[in-house]
Amino acid sequence: MKEICIPPDVYTTFFEESAILLDARRNIYYALNDSAADFWKSLMKSGSVEETLKEILNLYEGPSDVIIKDMEALVDNLLKAGLLETKT
Repeated sequence: MKEICIPPDVYTTFFEESAILLDARRNIYYALNDSAADFWKSLMKSGSVEETLKEILNLYEGPSDVIIKDMEALVDNLLKAGLLETKT
């Protein structure tokens, strides 16, 4: 998976088990469910998709290939929304 980063104009607020992301460039809010919020929180700490995936696999039970596929889909959606950027 490609290396990604959180743009400086994206702000995060965690609320209970979820997260709210604000794209300050466009003034649009996004809500993340609990598993997506866990991914986001780990990505903020590690800055690495690989490290984040390892942590998520330790947090959630289930087939690792399904979890990885779901997290890859999440990353693709966040990239399309402009909430993540690929590192250059």
